[in-house]
Amino acid sequence: MINAYILITMRPGDSKRAIEEMRTIPNVAKISIVAGEYDIVVRVHVKSLDQLLTVTDKVQMITGVEKTTTQVIEKEIAL
Repeated sequence: MINAYILITMRPGDSKRAIEEMRTIPNVAKISIVAGEYDIVVRVHVKSLDQLLTVTDKVQMITGVEKTTTQVIEKEIAL
């Protein structure tokens, strides 16, 4: 299983509709609205890098998404 974060910069006013579209994308595990450099962070669970590319492509096609940066999780440390 590959876990990743897709960091998203949105055009102002398009977040609500974009989040509704993101909720329908398979393999999206969590959507977070954040403050700072990015507007939305999407957590993804996929079986392959090809699936990750498919999810990223679908996110990028959503109206209002200006930029994405994908970060693959190499290791998580439980506290």
